[in-house]
Amino acid sequence: MTNPTASPQATPPLDAAAPPTTSRDRNIAVVCLALLLIGMPVGWLPGSTSDVVGMIVIGLVVIAIGAALMLWLVPRERLVSERASRTALILGILSILACGIFWTGLPFAIGASALALGLSQRESVAAGRGMATAAVVLGAIAVLASFVVLLIG
Repeated sequence: MTNPTASPQATPPLDAAAPPTTSRDRNIAVVCLALLLIGMPVGWLPGSTSDVVGMIVIGLVVIAIGAALMLWLVPRERLVSERASRTALILGILSILACGIFWTGLPFAIGASALALGLSQRESVAAGRGMATAAVVLGAIAVLASFVVLLIG
């Protein structure tokens, strides 16, 4: 007998243990972090001392946002596979939109999350493969385009 009050699309409880991040997620996060740490100084410097302080502050904020997305949102969304592909696509679209403010580094944090969640959903479910593939492509384009634009100024 099943529970009639439980819906299949219910969100997991807040205290639900999320699965640990995979080594691929860590690799994606490390590569995006390395691109951020290479691109930000090239894009922001040379400048005045206030530019250096601003770059450091924004860099730390983006690293914190990326950590929150990769360590909290991505594992949590994987628990509810019905909506994970859609969430990955939303993250991919947000990463492309964040390219408009590439100097903040947000495309790196959001794009890494779209890549990690999209790749995991491409392997695990057949229903949302198209959305997951689009998320991977959008996230990768956002990260690479932001890095190139930071380098060429």
